[in-house]
Amino acid sequence: MHTIRPNAIRVKRFRELKADLRTRRDRLLVGIDIAKAQHVAQIRHAHTQILDKQLPIPNTPAGFAAFWAHLETRQAETGLTEIVCAVEPTGTYHEALAQFLERHGADVVLVSNHVAHANRRTLDGTWGQSDPKDAHNLCDLLERGHVLFYSLPDERIATLRRLVRLLRSARTDLAACKARFRNTLLPALGPAGEPLPAAVVVTLPAPLLVLLPPAQRRALPEVGADLPPALAFELTDLAARLVSVRTRIAQIEAELVHVATPLPAYRLLLSLPGVGPTVAAILLAEIGDIAWYTRFSQLRKLAGLDIVRVESGQWAGTARISRGGRALLRWALYQAALGAARTPLWRARREALIAKRHGDRFAFFKANIELAAKLLRLVWGVWRSGRPYDPARVGQGPAARPAIAPRVTCAGRRRALPAEPGRAAIAKPSGTPAGRLAARGGVDRPQRIPMRRPRSA
Repeated sequence: MHTIRPNAIRVKRFRELKADLRTRRDRLLVGIDIAKAQHVAQIRHAHTQILDKQLPIPNTPAGFAAFWAHLETRQAETGLTEIVCAVEPTGTYHEALAQFLERHGADVVLVSNHVAHANRRTLDGTWGQSDPKDAHNLCDLLERGHVLFYSLPDERIATLRRLVRLLRSARTDLAACKARFRNTLLPALGPAGEPLPAAVVVTLPAPLLVLLPPAQRRALPEVGADLPPALAFELTDLAARLVSVRTRIAQIEAELVHVATPLPAYRLLLSLPGVGPTVAAILLAEIGDIAWYTRFSQLRKLAGLDIVRVESGQWAGTARISRGGRALLRWALYQAALGAARTPLWRARREALIAKRHGDRFAFFKANIELAAKLLRLVWGVWRSGRPYDPARVGQGPAARPAIAPRVTCAGRRRALPAEPGRAAIAKPSGTPAGRLAARGGVDRPQRIPMRRPRSA
C-alpha cells in the first residue's frame, strides 16, 4: 500500500520544483481539469511536445488506476522518471485524485483559480471555456512555474479545518437571524425611528430580548400588548432558530478546543495576548504548519495583511492592506487585537495609533488592523521558537532589555565607560596605527578616510 510522503519532504520537494520548472525538460507534466463525474487531463513532455492533448479520467477508483497505468506507459516511452500534476482546486472534488497521485509518488501542485481564469483567455484569444482548454491552460501554467503548494495537513489539523468551516457556517446563520430581527421584525413591531414600546418588549421571546439595547429591557410592565398571530409565530420561530444556532456554536467550539488541546502549538498560541481557546484553534486550522513558510511575508500575505499600493509613473495611490488570502484568519487576528486592547499596555498602543490619525473617521479600525499585524508577528515568532509568549523577552516589559549607559561624545571623541562590576578594565589602545592594529589582533581593516570640503575658488 502506497503512503503519502511527510509534509517536510513535500515542502522541500515543492521548493525544488518551483526553482526549475521553467528550465528542466526531464519531467512529465500533467494538467488535470477537475469535474464531478469525469476529469480531463493533458500530458506533456516538459518544454518539448504534447503527448496527450485530452485524456478523460472517470472519477472512480478504476478510472484512477487506468490513468496511472497510462502515465507509467508514457514514462516508459519517454524515459522520464518524474511526474508533476497540476490541478485547480474545485471544492473537495480534487482531493481523491490528488491524494491517489501523491500516494503513487507523483508531485501534485495547485494552480490559483484567479491565475487560471486570467491566463485562459490568452491561450487562443477567445472567451470560450471547455474541459480540454482548461487542462491545456493548467499545463501551460505548470510549465511556466505558476503553481502553489498543495498542503496535506495531518489528521488533527484536517479535523480542525472541517470544524472551522462548520463554525463559520453557524456564525453566518447567527448573523442572518440577527439581521432578520433587526431589518424585518423590528419595523413590523413599531416605527423604526424610535424605541419599541415597553408593552411590546414584554411580549418578545426571551432569546430575542438580548438583541435589544439594555435600556429597552429595564422597567418592563407585567402585561404586554397583543400581537398579530402571524407576527407572534414568526417571533417564536426566530427565537427557536436563534437558540438552535447558539447551541450549535457552543458545541462546535467545545469540539474545536478538544481537538486542538493536544497540539503543542495550541499552548503556545494561548500564551499570546487576546488569543482565547477558539481563536487559537482557528489560527491553527488556517495556518496549518509553520514549517510550510520560510518568511514572515508569506504568512502576512496568507492573512491578507500585506500592504499594496497602485503606482503609475509619478502617481502613487494610497497604501492599504490587500484583504486577500484567508478571511477567517484575518478575522481571528482582528478579534485577538480587540481582546489584547483590554490590557493597559495594548490599549495604550492602540490609543497611540489612533492619535497618529487624528481626524480620520476610520482611525479606530485602522489601529486595530495594525495591532492584528503585530499579533501576527508574535504568532510567527512564538510558533517558530517553540517558547511561550513572554512580554519581557520580546521587549514589552521593563525587564526586556538591560539598561545600557550611552556613550557620551565630546569634541568628536568617545569617553571610556566605567568597567562593569566583576570585569577587568580593558586598556584603551594607543592612538597610533600600530597600536590600533595590535589591538585588533594583527588584522588590518580598511579605515574610514574623512572627506574634506573643497575650497572655493
